[in-house]
Amino acid sequence: MRQNRLNDAAIVLQRVFSQAGIKFGIFGGYAIGVLGGFRETKDIDCMVAASKNEVLKLLQRKDGFIAVPQKRQDYIAFLWSNRHGKEYPVLVEIFCETFPEAVFSMGKVPTVTLPIVGQAFGAGQSTFLDPVYIFRGKLQAAGQRGRYHDAADLRWLEQRFRKSLRQSKCLFNIQDVGLAMARYPELEPLFERLGINTLAASLTVDGLDLKAGLGCGVGNVQKGILAPANFFRLASALLLMIH
Repeated sequence: MRQNRLNDAAIVLQRVFSQAGIKFGIFGGYAIGVLGGFRETKDIDCMVAASKNEVLKLLQRKDGFIAVPQKRQDYIAFLWSNRHGKEYPVLVEIFCETFPEAVFSMGKVPTVTLPIVGQAFGAGQSTFLDPVYIFRGKLQAAGQRGRYHDAADLRWLEQRFRKSLRQSKCLFNIQDVGLAMARYPELEPLFERLGINTLAASLTVDGLDLKAGLGCGVGNVQKGILAPANFFRLASALLLMIH
C-alpha cells in the first residue's frame, strides 16, 4: 500500500486521540518507514493508553473506522477509509494499555510527533513511539516469528540509532535477544555492538522450542514494549539461575 495512504490514516488517528486527550504511539514497520527506512507495509500498529471499550466508543463507525470483530481484550483492529464504499481500507491494529491482566503503563514511554504527508489530507502529523521502544517491539517480534523483515528492521534501527540504543540496552529483554539470535544468527554482532551479553542471552533460550508459539498471548506486545528495565533484569536473573 502507498505510504501516503497510510499517512492519511495516521493523521486521523492523531486528530482523534489528541482531541480525546488519550496518549498513543505508532510503532512497527510503518513507523520505520516514516523514520526513513526502506520499508513497505499494509498496516499501522499503535499502542494506546486506553481500554478496548474506550477505543471502540471513540472510533467505531466514526471518522472512517470500522472494527474487525475479535474477542481479545488487549487488542482491537479497525479498517479505515475516507472513501465512499470504504475502498482501499487501511488496517489499523491497536494494542490497549488497559485490559483485565494489564500490569504495564505508557505513562513514562517517550513519544515523538513527526510530520507526514497524506494522499487526501496533505501535510499533517502523527505520534510515534521513541525509536528505542520501536526497537523493543521489533526485537520481540523477531524472537516470536519467522519473518525476514523483522531482522532487516532491527538492522536498520541499529544503524540509524546505535548510540541511543546502546545507552538504553537495559530496556531490552535478554530472552527476546536470545530468541531473535536463535532465529537469525546473523544478528549476534548487532547485539554485541549494543553491549548486550549475547552468551547470557543464548543461555536463556537453551532448549526452547521455537515452534511453540512463545509469547503470543494476551498482553505480550504490551510487555515487550512497556515493561520497565527492572522487570527484565529480574526475569533475566531468574532464567540464568535456572540454566
